[in-house]
Amino acid sequence: MEKVLTSARHPYPRRRGLSRGGFILGILFFVGVVVLVGVGFVTLKGMMTSDKAMPVRQTVIDGVLNAVNKKDIADIIGRMTAGENISTLDLSPVLNTLSQIPWVAHVEIEKQMPDTLIVSIVEHEPAAFWKNDGLYDAKTQSVFYPDLRRFKRSLVKLSAYHDNLAPEVYAKTVLFIKELKRAPLQLVAVNLDNIRCYHVILSNGTELVLGRNNDNDIILRRLRRFVDVYRQTQMNLDEINYVDLRYDVGFAVNYKKESDTKNTEKQE
Repeated sequence: MEKVLTSARHPYPRRRGLSRGGFILGILFFVGVVVLVGVGFVTLKGMMTSDKAMPVRQTVIDGVLNAVNKKDIADIIGRMTAGENISTLDLSPVLNTLSQIPWVAHVEIEKQMPDTLIVSIVEHEPAAFWKNDGLYDAKTQSVFYPDLRRFKRSLVKLSAYHDNLAPEVYAKTVLFIKELKRAPLQLVAVNLDNIRCYHVILSNGTELVLGRNNDNDIILRRLRRFVDVYRQTQMNLDEINYVDLRYDVGFAVNYKKESDTKNTEKQE
């Protein structure tokens, strides 16, 4: 039998290999793109960080402000940031400066591209006078010392031998006010002296000496005892200098019109 030789074609066309020249061109193209992107990034960064690029042109002050003057805030920010590049501007010095304003309780600054600073300010809310020249903010539990010459609100005056005692004195004062309302009597000042003795001044000038707060409830029990006696007797407080409540039972009364040797009476 005679053999017949045949040849079969590949069912798919063979791919031609990439030439060496094409490979080199591809590499060069890729490198060129990378270089262009890098140069563009560096150029753009240089433009954005340039002292003359993207200067601060506007300041928006947000917040309900009564004691803080918005114009004063804008002037401060303007002196510190005008013409500065907003993208590279360090806001820390501005925040520190604004935080030093006595009435400012909290401040935040946000950059709004391309040229605006948004300044949000929260003012202190005074709940009481502190000593002779300060105010106490119950929300932030802090003492601050603004210019009080134009401050006309009528507030209770608190004091102690150190500012960090202000939250404690304020908390006790709230309890004193609540207890005195049963009389009804109004306090105008509370002082915690350097031996931690509480003194309450009533609206007519009479002083109530409550003593130390060694026991959380002892000074309130003493004040409650005085209010109970006052409601029963309706003593004339205008004739009294002070009432010493530092007794386990009763209290001592110092009268204004009596001589120094006869002006103290013990009330049971």
